[in-house]
Amino acid sequence: MLYVSFKVNHEDWSKGIDYSRNSLSVLDIKPSTNGARLLIEFKGKEEDAKKLKWNLSRVSKFKYLGTIIVNEPIERILSNYIIMNGTATNDGIYWTVILSDYTELKKMLRDFVEHRIEVKVVKVVKVKSEDVLTARQEQILKIAFEAGYFDYPKKIRIKELAEKLNMSVSNLSEILRRAERNVIETFFRERS
Repeated sequence: MLYVSFKVNHEDWSKGIDYSRNSLSVLDIKPSTNGARLLIEFKGKEEDAKKLKWNLSRVSKFKYLGTIIVNEPIERILSNYIIMNGTATNDGIYWTVILSDYTELKKMLRDFVEHRIEVKVVKVVKVKSEDVLTARQEQILKIAFEAGYFDYPKKIRIKELAEKLNMSVSNLSEILRRAERNVIETFFRERS
């Protein structure tokens, strides 16, 4: 398994944001009939969030979550892979994706070249398969954690989180329970 980090230039949907005052992260991408559906986390002031004209829900004082549909080649390509995150900065968007092997990396890069997308690979890390969590479990656990699902009191309920992830409550609940069990089991195994 490979963790691949790379940078691409901004597209129309990510332009016009003052990244010195705000942050924008893509937590998940799913294919959609109109392109790709992105789960977005925006951190910034309320007036800046409103300027985006996206359907964002406030989860804390300066944090907003929501989904947007983007019909751009980069996101359409990435919707076929498991992404850990995408982080927008002043000079572009940095993506981290999880790929099975170098063959899959070559295929993804070939898709970028075919669509004339300028991409700069920043880092490739080969990961052993002895991980406690599957890539999907890690991704969903991270999204739930960042959305405040594990806070007390909860900042987001499982039903709302499931809607944001475009999945059923039962499926999300099962993934979270299995991930929690794996983490707890590993914790106690390492302590004994």
